[in-house]
Amino acid sequence: MAKLIEPRIAAAVARRVGGQPDDPSGAIPKLERFLAGAVPRAEEYVAAASGIPAPPPVRWGVITRGDWAAANVASMTTLIKPLADKVSHRLDALPLPVRLAQRMVVSVELGVLLGYISRRVLGQYDVLVPDEEPVRSRRGPGAPLYFVGINMVEIGDRFAFVPQEFALWVAVHEVTHRFQFAGVPWLKPHFFGLVEGYLASVEIDSRTLNKRLGSAARKLMSGTLPPEERNPIYLLASEEQRAALDQVQALMAVVEGHGNYVMDSVGAQVIPSYARMRSIFEGRRKQTNFVQRVINNVIGLEMKLRQYELGQAFCERIAERGGADAVGYLWESPEHIPTLDELRAPETWLSRVA
Repeated sequence: MAKLIEPRIAAAVARRVGGQPDDPSGAIPKLERFLAGAVPRAEEYVAAASGIPAPPPVRWGVITRGDWAAANVASMTTLIKPLADKVSHRLDALPLPVRLAQRMVVSVELGVLLGYISRRVLGQYDVLVPDEEPVRSRRGPGAPLYFVGINMVEIGDRFAFVPQEFALWVAVHEVTHRFQFAGVPWLKPHFFGLVEGYLASVEIDSRTLNKRLGSAARKLMSGTLPPEERNPIYLLASEEQRAALDQVQALMAVVEGHGNYVMDSVGAQVIPSYARMRSIFEGRRKQTNFVQRVINNVIGLEMKLRQYELGQAFCERIAERGGADAVGYLWESPEHIPTLDELRAPETWLSRVA
C-alpha cells in the first residue's frame, strides 16, 4: 500500500526549518535542574487545584526543537492512519513516480508546518506515548511529557523571567494535561473515538471539494462565522464533518481551557511573578502581525488559541457561578463535556449537569 508520509523526510525538513540555536551559556542544564523541582511541585498543585485523581509521577524530558518535531511526526502519522489508509488506496492506482512525488510533497509540507510550530512551543504532554512506567527521566526518549529547552531558555531570557517560577508555571499547564488524560479513565478513549469518527467521514473527492470551496467563500463573506470556525478545516467540511469537528473542538476547548484555568489558579497563589508573566504572554498574543495571523489561521494555531480562550472563560465562569467544585463536574463522564453552544453560555451547561 502506498505511503502518505515519509517520517524521516518530514522530520529532517522540520529540523531545518525550526533550527536549533546553540546553548553557549549552559542554560539548558540549569533549566533541567529547575524542572526537576518544578514538575513534582506542579503535580502536587494540580492534584489540589483540579480535583482529578493523581496518576503516578510522570516521566518527562527536555528535548530539542527537532526532537519535538520528530515526536509529533510519529504521533500525527499514528493519529491520521485511517485517513492515510483511505488516501493510499487511491494512490496505489498511480504510477510509482507520481506516488513518490506525492509522498515527498506531503512530507515536506508537514515538515515545514512542524518546523514553524517547533519555534513556539514550550512543552507538551503526548497522549500517544505510553504512560505506564512511574519513573522520572530527565533525558532519554519516550517520555510522555516534554519541554522544548531552547524555547523556554530564549523566552525566559528575552523577558527576564525568574527561571524557577517560569519553569513551574509551564510545568503546571502541561502536568494538568497529563492529569486529564492519565487521571480521567474515559477521556483518552473518548478523544481518540471522536478523532477516528471525524477521519472516517472525510471524503477524498475533487468534485465535492470544489463545491465546498464555493460554500466556504460565501460563509467567509457573510461575516457571521465564529472565530473558531474560520479555519480551512471547518470551512471545507460537510455538515456531518462539521458536527464531528464541533465535538472535537468542544472537547479540546475544555482540555486546553482547563489547563490554562488551573495554571492561572495555581500561579496566582504560589508564583510571585505570575501576574507579570501572564501579562507578557497576553501582550505577545495580541501583537502578532497580519502575516503571522494568516499563517496561524491556515495551520490551525489560531483555532488552538481560540480554544484556550473559550475554554478558560468557560471554566472561570462556572467556578464563579457554581464554585471550584463545579469545574470538577467536567470530568465525571463524557456526557458532561459541554457543547460549543454551552461553552459560549456556561449557565446552560450548569443547569444541565449540576
